[in-house]
Amino acid sequence: MAIIFASRKMGFSLLPKATPCILFLVLLSCTCFTSTDAYDPLDPNGNITIKWDILSWTPDGYVAVVTINNFQKYRHIPAPGWSLRWTWAGKEVIWQMMGGQTTEQGDCSKFKGNVPHSCKKDPTVVDLLPGTPYNQQIANCCKGGVLSSWVPDPTNAVAAFQVAVGNAGTTNRTVKLPKNFTLKAPGPGYTCGPAKIVRPTKFTTPDKRRVIQALMTWNVVCTYSQFLAQKAPICCVSLSSFYNNTNVPCPTCACGCHSNSSQSGRCVSPGTTHLASVISGSGNNNFSPLVQCTRHMCPTQVHWHVKLNSKMYWRVKVTITNFNYRMNYSDWNLVVQHPNFNNRTQVFGFNYKLLTPYASLNDMAILWGIKSHNEILNQAGPNGNVQAELLFRKEKATFSSDKGWAFPRRIYFNGDICVMPPPIFSVTDLELFRQQLRALRSPLTVTSCGNKNGFLSVTKSNSFHFVLGYAVLYLLHFNRFNIYFVFFPFFLITFRLLLTVYLSDAYDPLDPNGNITIKWDIISWTPDGYVAVVIMNNFQQYRHIASPGWSLGWTWAKKEVIWSMMGGQATEQGDCSKFKGGIPHCCKKDPTIVDLLPGTPYNQQIANCCKGGVLSSWVQDPTNAVASFQVSVGRAGTTNKTVKVPKNFTLNAPGPGYTCGPAKIVKPTQFITADKRRVTQALSTPDTPHLASVVSGSGKNNFSPLVQCTRHMCPIRIHWHVKLNYKEYWRVKVTVTNFNYRMNYSEWNIVVQHPNFDNLTQMFSFNYKPLTPYGSINDTAMLWGLKFYNDFLNQAGANGNVQSELLFRKDKATFTFDKGWAFPRRVYFNGDNCVMPPPDAYPWLPNASSRREVSLFALVIASLVALVFYAHA
Repeated sequence: MAIIFASRKMGFSLLPKATPCILFLVLLSCTCFTSTDAYDPLDPNGNITIKWDILSWTPDGYVAVVTINNFQKYRHIPAPGWSLRWTWAGKEVIWQMMGGQTTEQGDCSKFKGNVPHSCKKDPTVVDLLPGTPYNQQIANCCKGGVLSSWVPDPTNAVAAFQVAVGNAGTTNRTVKLPKNFTLKAPGPGYTCGPAKIVRPTKFTTPDKRRVIQALMTWNVVCTYSQFLAQKAPICCVSLSSFYNNTNVPCPTCACGCHSNSSQSGRCVSPGTTHLASVISGSGNNNFSPLVQCTRHMCPTQVHWHVKLNSKMYWRVKVTITNFNYRMNYSDWNLVVQHPNFNNRTQVFGFNYKLLTPYASLNDMAILWGIKSHNEILNQAGPNGNVQAELLFRKEKATFSSDKGWAFPRRIYFNGDICVMPPPIFSVTDLELFRQQLRALRSPLTVTSCGNKNGFLSVTKSNSFHFVLGYAVLYLLHFNRFNIYFVFFPFFLITFRLLLTVYLSDAYDPLDPNGNITIKWDIISWTPDGYVAVVIMNNFQQYRHIASPGWSLGWTWAKKEVIWSMMGGQATEQGDCSKFKGGIPHCCKKDPTIVDLLPGTPYNQQIANCCKGGVLSSWVQDPTNAVASFQVSVGRAGTTNKTVKVPKNFTLNAPGPGYTCGPAKIVKPTQFITADKRRVTQALSTPDTPHLASVVSGSGKNNFSPLVQCTRHMCPIRIHWHVKLNYKEYWRVKVTVTNFNYRMNYSEWNIVVQHPNFDNLTQMFSFNYKPLTPYGSINDTAMLWGLKFYNDFLNQAGANGNVQSELLFRKDKATFTFDKGWAFPRRVYFNGDNCVMPPPDAYPWLPNASSRREVSLFALVIASLVALVFYAHA
């Protein structure tokens, strides 16, 4: 543990100017930029070996079993598990898999009949989940990607899947090896070498009386590097002993600081009243740590306490505490390096095994939990710790309580090195060291790399100064540089028809991007056409489609027919007299499709169908803002190049009002499976957004209103009443009244524009959401009824109204009751603009009542007229 200073005041001469650069380069080469990045001194031979065994040839390729062996002694792969990616050398495809699946299907539009499992050039394979049906399993599969380390559980340190590869070689000479292997477990950190052909694997039959051999075998070796993983430390070590009252805690900011949430994760105080809600609010990544607020900010702490010292033995208590509220560490392990492990006598509470990476050294051990007792380290809380005791036999030649000999040299938790307290300092951080440097009037600033897993932080400086501490590297006054890994998401190509018209009369200033998008996804080819799923998405924020629902029409480009449908039906069959045997569902040149009704038999349904054509608005209920149906089209093209796009799309919802543009081909749609672990891709996708037009449409439905006789003769009236005025708040009552005897408005909504909506404090009896069509303006809000309370606006009568109150906070810079400021600028009901009173008719303040301005010219004319009349009189 040497500390080296380059300072005149300590009696050392400054090195030549070139020497610091040379020393810096030497240090850099010895620490960061050599092959030792993936080298672990405690497990020098640890790696993950991926073995491909070709078991049989097929007409266009082969069937292989891929086995993943985790030969690392103590580094395991936790949930959500491993993922393996490679690049095919040619145009290979995966016909089918067992025990695993690819995350994306890719573009398989060139294949007719049987569609491959994956057509991607660079597929990514993941393990299947536990509980997978037996006919989809093989040996050592289906663990959710979790792999144990080799020492604690070698049986579960193996994973496997079977893959049938097509468009590949069919002999040992013509098979081309995949390349560019990438292993994530679950994040980065592993580097994989090229595939190398090795001796074919031999398999022993279950009765052990026969040995069979693979036709061809190649291996890929992957090694781990914390430098590549770029992870902040996940644990730290604290120390104590019975012979000294000093309790050495974890180093300050060992895993990050409160001000650096990107490194240490978020933190929360254990006594906070909203702890449960904070933990459940997962954000984008459930695996990002949410740690208890501590000085060290580490998810895990290992405490080593020297408990007893007897004549022949000495005893240690080890406690592992979990400060992470989002993680239960299952199958955890701890690796400890101490010279007395060669005389370990007994371990109480943990499993134990010596690690001997080098024959001459026997100073390392791996500890892990006992099955069904403490193999799970629970999340932060009263039960978030495990502990055990270790009994060592003294060796007189080496045993000592002096100079920290009784404390461990190095500790790993789940394969990641833990931050140790610097043994040379009497305090946990470097404050004393900084004070000594200030006393020397040195221009150096001390920064610790302990929170970088011992990796280098490098900068420029006039002279090169460094400190070498025990298991920690310190660099002084250097500006850090970092290496970033950029992940570019890969998007597949889909065949989609996009129907969009940007007309001035279809523009809504409060919902400028609102539209209904109708997307066609061709999912398979048939002998004379294709099968497509048509999905309608209502992306309008507040305009919904009421009963009797939508109807969609188009014109076929050729002589296409609809053989069958699910989730919808054509309103007319048309003339099918030319067909013998099987009669199509619809033979019309311009079919019109409507949704099926609720209660349709299950064998006629698909997802998001059968709502009677009713679609909610996107803000109110995005789940019910989607409709779909499946259509089997005949007499059509059977490839992307020969399919003709339908034209002249028309959407009624339920009456006119929507304008549709021409179809456009866009990227293919990707579908995520129910378990969110695989993405399949459409072969071709028509997609149709329809923009709502408030000019071209004559009405929203075919129900002529029967309204109560009033002065306004409107089916709906919205009353805005400024109710109260407080010192810091003002209050409004909103009443929506139905004057239509023929209509109950289900799932109604109103949109109100007022400049004080940016300071809305509370809403009573209605749901509320701000609408911000423009980022700089927050003056529009959408209101709608509470479920099962007032979401149903009854027809005209005693119960034909709903009401609520709004409480606004005053903004002194803008608030006024003058000139009608307290009243809304614009109001929409169910997406339709309501007629507002003229501003001159607004209620004015008592001393500012509405009166017409009289000009000076008018006063002069009136005076002259009066004088004339007076003269004649």
